[in-house]
Amino acid sequence: MSYQPELRFLQNVLENMHLHATVLKEPYENAALHDHGIRKLVYPDIEYVTYIKNFCHSCPEKVIYKAYDEFLLNYLILKLPDKEPSCLLIGPYTLVPWDEHILLNKAQEFHISPEVYPIFRKCYNDVPLVTDASILINLVNTFSTTLWGSMDAFSMLEVQNISQVEDSFAPNYEYDPNELFRSLEHIEQRFRAESEFMQIVSHGQLHKIEMYVNMINLQGSEVRLADRIRNAKNYAIIMNTLLRKAAENGSVHPIHIDRVSSDFAKKIELQTSEKGVSTLIKEMARKYTLLVKNHSMQGYSTLVRKALIQIDSDLSADLTLRTLSALLDVNPSYLSTVFKKETGQTLTEYVTGKRIEHAIFLLNCTNMQIQTIAQYCGIPDICYFTKKFKKIVGKSPSEYKNTIRH
Repeated sequence: MSYQPELRFLQNVLENMHLHATVLKEPYENAALHDHGIRKLVYPDIEYVTYIKNFCHSCPEKVIYKAYDEFLLNYLILKLPDKEPSCLLIGPYTLVPWDEHILLNKAQEFHISPEVYPIFRKCYNDVPLVTDASILINLVNTFSTTLWGSMDAFSMLEVQNISQVEDSFAPNYEYDPNELFRSLEHIEQRFRAESEFMQIVSHGQLHKIEMYVNMINLQGSEVRLADRIRNAKNYAIIMNTLLRKAAENGSVHPIHIDRVSSDFAKKIELQTSEKGVSTLIKEMARKYTLLVKNHSMQGYSTLVRKALIQIDSDLSADLTLRTLSALLDVNPSYLSTVFKKETGQTLTEYVTGKRIEHAIFLLNCTNMQIQTIAQYCGIPDICYFTKKFKKIVGKSPSEYKNTIRH
């Protein structure tokens, strides 16, 4: 059967959503495109062609796979009705914005070195965010109806990894259109409420936050685990990430956001009840809204904003005045003067402070060695790092680490 016009239409729509829809078939020349190169960084010897070929040959017809892998990437996969084995792979994409804490934990888990971490982070930053999954699901369902005749003709199966497709020759449940539409309607309502909520936060509208704070609660969270408290904590972690993003959209400098986000990350794990988590989420909403109200970067000039963004994007990079002024195509003296006037600090003071702030974050939230943290923060000389840390914090990194461990 011919499905090419419908496939091209689907690919064009998804491209406008910044999503890849890749047809995988012999000789699988585009196999390496499916994960932005993340697997290759972690597993340098991986044979992409063999890896992709295996699940293309094993994937049964009339099944849409929703895959979520160990790299926190989401995919939709379905077999195409061709003579030779071929699959349509949509993704990768994420449903939740990345934050530095998530990426650092993944880097630790996969033993990514500080030298490779900027590449690793860029790979993740290239993964598109899908804010409304229901739109994507509806598009794929419509295309699948074109392929197989009706919505009753196919099933949907969730797997934890693409490799599980090889072991799944039949779906675990039958596709129920009515149930799906009810579920999608609920999801759409929740996303609309969350979108309005985040808009209020990003505008720092403290007077409106109380009206909406009760709309975002644990009743709207998706139950994924039998442990209800763990499930509530996971929802709070997602809300913390979304609120971070809302504060960023409100032009709050990341130095303030990191401090608040780290504090709430620790508070979430200390909760012992669903009620406690729910109360904390409301506190988070108020705190982030207040953060936007008090610390929005909207007063900074375009030049200083660009400098701050450049600094925040990679603390391990060369962030000297000369390098930054060259990147921003301005005179070093002019950048120095404007930066000091608007921030109250010299550029060097600011960069050093930012690096030490990040070091504190890493000491609190990871198990990295101090030498590794120094590299991640752009101060590979451990003696100089220790000197600057002690000057700002009042304790050496090892003394500080011992304090937070007890």
